[in-house]
Amino acid sequence: MIPETDLFATAFFLADHAAVENGKVYVNGGFFNQMQFATFPASATFTVVGVLNIPWSAQNQPHQFAVHFTDADGHQLDGEFKGEFQVTPNPEAGIGDPFLMPIAANASGFVFQGPGQFSAVLLIDGEEMSRWGFKVNAVVPPQLPGGVVPGGAGPADIPRF
Repeated sequence: MIPETDLFATAFFLADHAAVENGKVYVNGGFFNQMQFATFPASATFTVVGVLNIPWSAQNQPHQFAVHFTDADGHQLDGEFKGEFQVTPNPEAGIGDPFLMPIAANASGFVFQGPGQFSAVLLIDGEEMSRWGFKVNAVVPPQLPGGVVPGGAGPADIPRF
C-alpha cells in the first residue's frame, strides 16, 4: 500500500481529448501508446491526463508541476507544460483525508521530427512522479496503380491510435 503521507500520481496517460469539470476528468480515447504518421515532421494533437493524490500533509502548500517529453535517449523535446497549484482541504473532508486532483493539458500541434520511442514525464516539485511511454510509427499509405494515394494526403497524416 502507498503511504498516505506521499504525494503521488494515481493516473498519468495520453488521450485524444480530456477535460476537467467539477473535480472529475472526462476522457475520450484514453490510454493509447501508439501514433502513426505517413510523413515527418508530423504534427499531433492530444491531451496529457493526470490524477494526483494530494495527502493531508501536502495540502495548504504551494507545489510546482511540469510535464515534458523525452525521446528514447532521454533527451528532452521542445514543448513543456508548467504551473503551480495549492490544494485547500475540502470542508467535507475528514482530518487526514487525501485530495484527488485531476489535470488535463492539451498539446495542440506537437511536432515529432521522426518515428521512435517517446515518454511523457510528470514532475511535482522537481521530482518525477510518473512516466507514460509511447511509440510514433512511420506508415506507408496504401497506393493505387500509378502511385496515387487514395483520398489525397489528409487521412494518412491523422494519428491512428
